[in-house]
Amino acid sequence: MADLTDEQLRNIQGLGLAGFRKDIQDLIGVRFRSADAGRRLLKVATPLTANAWEVRAFNALFSEIRRRTGGMERIVEATWHGLLISAKGYSVLGVNTNELPAGEGSAAFASGMLGRAAQIGDTRPTDSPDQWLDAFRDGGLHALIVLASDSRDDLDEALDALHKQIEATGCEQVWYERGETLPDALRGHEHFGFKDGVSQPSIAGFEPPPEADEPTAVALGEFVLGYPDETGNAGAGPVGDLWSDGSFVVFRRLCQDVAAFRAQVAAQVPDADPQLTPEQLAAKLVGRWPSGTPTAVSPDADPGESGVTNAFAFADDGDGVKTPRFSHIRKANPRDEDRPDAAGDPTQRHRMIRRGAPFGQPLPAGAAQDDGAERGLHFICVVADLARQFEFVQRNWLNEPNFPNGGAPGTPGGPYTQPAPGIPADGPDPIVGEHEGGAQVTLRQANDGVHPFALQAQFVRMTGGEYFFLPSIGALARLADGATASTAQAPAAPAAQAAAP
Repeated sequence: MADLTDEQLRNIQGLGLAGFRKDIQDLIGVRFRSADAGRRLLKVATPLTANAWEVRAFNALFSEIRRRTGGMERIVEATWHGLLISAKGYSVLGVNTNELPAGEGSAAFASGMLGRAAQIGDTRPTDSPDQWLDAFRDGGLHALIVLASDSRDDLDEALDALHKQIEATGCEQVWYERGETLPDALRGHEHFGFKDGVSQPSIAGFEPPPEADEPTAVALGEFVLGYPDETGNAGAGPVGDLWSDGSFVVFRRLCQDVAAFRAQVAAQVPDADPQLTPEQLAAKLVGRWPSGTPTAVSPDADPGESGVTNAFAFADDGDGVKTPRFSHIRKANPRDEDRPDAAGDPTQRHRMIRRGAPFGQPLPAGAAQDDGAERGLHFICVVADLARQFEFVQRNWLNEPNFPNGGAPGTPGGPYTQPAPGIPADGPDPIVGEHEGGAQVTLRQANDGVHPFALQAQFVRMTGGEYFFLPSIGALARLADGATASTAQAPAAPAAQAAAP
């Protein structure tokens, strides 16, 4: 499709397409005590909300100055605001979500994450909604405000001003947590020690075309409503101005059990030949080395940042010798994997933009016992269809032990069937897959060795979350003025814009 215009970019929130990319990011959960209170808060928040044009321009400037100065930071600084609204929040505002395109994705938004626990897989005792933080169970959040900054002082000042605005407008802050890049050697990594945020999808019409051998760009309509998606259609139909230029957002507060992860990788895989070191087994579980280098290009050792690349594939490693088929990055994005249900359902239709950040202090290096402190990831992803993108990936790929070496589902979107008799399943994603204790994954080695082994624990625990909508800047302004319906249905994008470059 044609590149987005400046006018379009100034209407799309910056949190989604561009990404705030800050070291510190505060999340503030809000409830509207009334429709009028919610509108008053939106009236204050709308002019503060960052758009994609300015965030992209700043990110490019920041990167260029860092390149020129050899990595020096804080030469330019910014503090960004983003605002998301849940289905319950729209209900309080009197907005009818029936304007959204018909389909399971919109139904998921209307139900909320708590109501979709069964479809996601949040059903085990460690993940079920009755174990979530109170703020995500007792009435839920009506809005989530994201504040991000290069400066702790500037962020604290913005947070203090926001607290006063929430109180003055008659709304209520019901949850708050700060996310922050980890210190020292873990900077830019998550708590298990691996570089995070690599291999994001390239977005057609917003970013330069991918390099040779990298995955092709994904159509804008897979992330923003009102634009052509990978099928060439503008989603499931035209959307009005309260929804066009907006996106659905998944938020999940994921606690990481670092001690259990370390215990897992320190244990040997029975009968493996050669036996793996803890560093090698950890890389097999993730599919990358701590530097971010994929095992697909360096299967035996971490070459450091020089090996980081997005130009790799899985089809030439069908048995998963270099990158196990259970590994996190292969489960989350099978790339050119020979999927059992790939006919008419390209992997590109299940991509997500991730905008999360770690929270909590790291477990000290070498510690073998948990210290009782919570630490983990604020998982945030941006999609155009909650069911087809996030829910499908979590349920059918990450949680599913029979993906990808099982048989095709009996019904579209259903569970995969077991592999042929005598062939062990690949197993669930060991990092964020939801599974029972003792779940098996299968390591395959170059000497034709097939070695199932048990996951000692579920290393990531779900503690709260919600589905939100990221409205356009124009939609926020109209909502603040009391709009409850779109002024008109936006026309579908021209057919000439349908194809990705």
